[in-house]
Amino acid sequence: MTCHAARRIGEFERRLRRVRREAFGALLMTDDELNGCERHHPGDFLDDAATGTTCRVLDRLEERDRHVLAEIDAAEARLATGTYGVCEMCARAIPFERLRAIPTARLCLLCGQIMERPEDAGIAFKVAAPAA
Repeated sequence: MTCHAARRIGEFERRLRRVRREAFGALLMTDDELNGCERHHPGDFLDDAATGTTCRVLDRLEERDRHVLAEIDAAEARLATGTYGVCEMCARAIPFERLRAIPTARLCLLCGQIMERPEDAGIAFKVAAPAA
């Protein structure tokens, strides 16, 4: 591994740790708020409706934060196995700029667009086998 490549790997490891800390902190705060929802005592109809809405929003936030943490785990596993930065569909390198913007990216831009809107791509695709 070149010195330049090692620096980039180190940069992504640091970025993933930072994003993990942020997501974990947000998850802890959301969990605290959800515990408050669980202790809510029924009262006025409007208050109960607002509390119900707040709890649903908090549930979605918790779900998102758990997903972010799972994606970070997966990115760190790819770093450990040397497959970080390789598109999981076409097995091409994911551009550095994309990884910098989305450190947990699993797909290159084109494959990401295909996965978002396969009906617009007009092509069939399959997941590429990992490079040997």
